[in-house]
Amino acid sequence: MYWSHTLADLITLTDLKVQFEMVKAMSFTESLLYTAGQIFGAKQSTSEETLSSVNDMLAFAKMVNG
Repeated sequence: MYWSHTLADLITLTDLKVQFEMVKAMSFTESLLYTAGQIFGAKQSTSEETLSSVNDMLAFAKMVNG
């Protein structure tokens, strides 16, 4: 049987897909939080953190989702 992808390729593709979906979900969550804040009149914080690594994104996702 011929395999079109190696195990390393499948792991890389799966990892990229998971990261893409995580970024999409975080973007939706941030948009939802911003919109809800605007609706209910929340004050904007002046210092916004940038999420520059996967660990930062995971920590943010755990904080938001509990």
